[in-house]
Amino acid sequence: MNSSQAVGWDIHRKFSKVSVMEITAEGEIRVNERARLEHVDRDAMRQWLSRLPKGTPVAMEAAFGWPWIADLLEELKLDPHLGHPPALKVLAQHEAKSDRCDGDRLAKFQLQGILPESYLAPPEVRQIRERTRYRMALSALRSAVKNRIQALLHRFGILHAYSDLFGKQGRQFLEQLKLPPASRAVLEGSLELLDEIVRQIKVVEKWMEENLKEDETLGLLQTIPGIGLILAHVIRAEIGEISRFPSARHLRSYSGTAPVSDDSAERHGARHCSPACNHALRWAFIEAVTGVLLTKGQRGQRLRRLYARLTHGGHSNNNQAKVALAGELAERVFIVWKKRTPYQEEPAPRPGAVRPQPAQSSRPQENSNHANMRPDQSRHPIARRSTSRAGQALS
Repeated sequence: MNSSQAVGWDIHRKFSKVSVMEITAEGEIRVNERARLEHVDRDAMRQWLSRLPKGTPVAMEAAFGWPWIADLLEELKLDPHLGHPPALKVLAQHEAKSDRCDGDRLAKFQLQGILPESYLAPPEVRQIRERTRYRMALSALRSAVKNRIQALLHRFGILHAYSDLFGKQGRQFLEQLKLPPASRAVLEGSLELLDEIVRQIKVVEKWMEENLKEDETLGLLQTIPGIGLILAHVIRAEIGEISRFPSARHLRSYSGTAPVSDDSAERHGARHCSPACNHALRWAFIEAVTGVLLTKGQRGQRLRRLYARLTHGGHSNNNQAKVALAGELAERVFIVWKKRTPYQEEPAPRPGAVRPQPAQSSRPQENSNHANMRPDQSRHPIARRSTSRAGQALS
């Protein structure tokens, strides 16, 4: 919405500094008013904001605590915009830093049309995220408690042959263990805490199954290997709108499953996942990879073959291979959601594409950087690096 007036909103924990700026007919941007709004007095905030014309754009940084402010602005018929913090930092790297300057700068960027915007999720999506992220936090706590129990057994050199120590037989084994009084109390308390966490997870999952409606998008997402009803809800809530991603690679980068390189000249640094991503979405895709690896039969067989190749049969690069598979799942989510078509284990050939002919000999050609890769396999960084070094060694 074009407007000659904009508000820059610098958010803090207890208060906000706001700047009202306008652009004159001569193209000059000037400050009309600055104010400090105390968060504890919501009535005073509403009274001050009600003086602004309806539809006035309000630019604020996507920092912690923005959702309730966005809801308040929408309640008063104003137009909130979220600025992307890293991009804002780059634009303002040579300017002064203060509360007043931050508010002025956000309003100025909005008037100039150069505010780098982040996705402003609607209230209903944010409420679903609250539940799904709470479940993710509970799952992390469950893993932490289980690891603590395993560490307690390790300190006493206690071994067991149970595939699931916390299953029915494993719990009986833990309850019959003879330990010193302090360790026994810690074990019992940890088991009680574990039971309560599991109960809370079931409560959240039950609410999601009963209250979140299944639609076409959720049905399509569940056709992808490793993605069930719960993960489909998580992925949909974290993505929000698939239209905001121009390509599958953008979604892969947003989910933190696209390792970035650290190369310089002839030095090849280790690839790593950028922390500037949606951590909840990355967790969901990693969880889906675990489901793919546990699946039997034809479903997900193509992804399991890729995992076996990248890990040399499960002997190395396990974490890197899981990230690679998570990225593959992110790309499949984009395709399935964008094209509104179910997942297919064997993708349909592109128009005009020629299917690769079977090789005449099973022996790989020497001096070829792609000798150990089939034409239908994806070129992942792990495979590219190992083959390129092999080619250098042969030359």
